[in-house]
Amino acid sequence: MSAHFAIPATTFVLRAILEARLKAAYGSFTPPAVSIEPPPRPPAANGAPAESAGLILYLHHAGPNPAWRSMYDPHVDSSGKRFAKAPLVLDLHYMLAAQGLDLEREALLGIGMSAFHRNGIVPRPMIAAILGAVTIPAMPAKLMDTLTAEPLQDPANQPESITISQQPVDIDLSTKVWSALQSPHRPCAFYLVTTVFLDTGETFAAGKIVDKAHIAVRPTADAAAPAVDDALVDVTKPLP
Repeated sequence: MSAHFAIPATTFVLRAILEARLKAAYGSFTPPAVSIEPPPRPPAANGAPAESAGLILYLHHAGPNPAWRSMYDPHVDSSGKRFAKAPLVLDLHYMLAAQGLDLEREALLGIGMSAFHRNGIVPRPMIAAILGAVTIPAMPAKLMDTLTAEPLQDPANQPESITISQQPVDIDLSTKVWSALQSPHRPCAFYLVTTVFLDTGETFAAGKIVDKAHIAVRPTADAAAPAVDDALVDVTKPLP
């Protein structure tokens, strides 16, 4: 699994779910776009064009999954040296917002929330179909050209299914998010998407097998002091 693509591949799948639901809801009409950029500022009032209708899917926070974080054995020895992989399992926090004029803005938010409600547990075949529908260029020009190669649907790389659940965010926290984005408050809903597994790609050499122990007695705590008995004892054989 690629540590580069697990997060953006998840956003890619979520956006595709929203786009498919918008296309079905609008029918013969042209559906609005789904943006993953931060919410824009409103246009100026002095003759500027009105704000276009659309949905905004914005990843505003990523945090560790508390259950998987505590599931593994310690990966740091008593001296502070790392001897095993540190698992990186994330919960992704998204804001789904709607923009536009009149009641279409509220309608868009409802369509988006309905799309996530219908896919509370994202089926693995759906993820494979969404990522597999995009052709990877034979000669990729940039890193993100290979985004759809991420095995987001593979149980070997993603042991748990990806789930979407709405978060009960109060108006205070919502206002803080919008203030940080320097954008006026729009109709929105907040979602928790879990669980996303990232492979850090670390490898560690296997430790040496201890077959003999050096047993000795030193008269002082000084490591440089001579040992009283410097004999080697084979621990694979019973002691006399």
